[in-house]
Amino acid sequence: MLRWCCVLCVMMSVAVNAATVAEDDIQATTGNGDAVVLHANGYWEFKDRQKAAEAKVKVEQFERDNSCPLGMRPSFLGVGRCIAFDDPILKRGSLSGKGR
Repeated sequence: MLRWCCVLCVMMSVAVNAATVAEDDIQATTGNGDAVVLHANGYWEFKDRQKAAEAKVKVEQFERDNSCPLGMRPSFLGVGRCIAFDDPILKRGSLSGKGR
């Protein structure tokens, strides 16, 4: 019985959190008159589905043209895996011990 009570409490808290996140969205209008939704996590989207689909195609094309997503760079001369600019391994410096 205690287990079911805990599960119910967790499910209720998730539902309340989801409702809070939806309330944090801000409805706005751009300078061009386009209606957009500003999300609490920093992302935004067009309210018009057609404009949202066009924007998604442009973003996907941009990511294909630039081999790595924004905030990342290719590992060596534009070839290889993408590495984040804030990767802690890149900031560790030399392991030779001379600079310590």
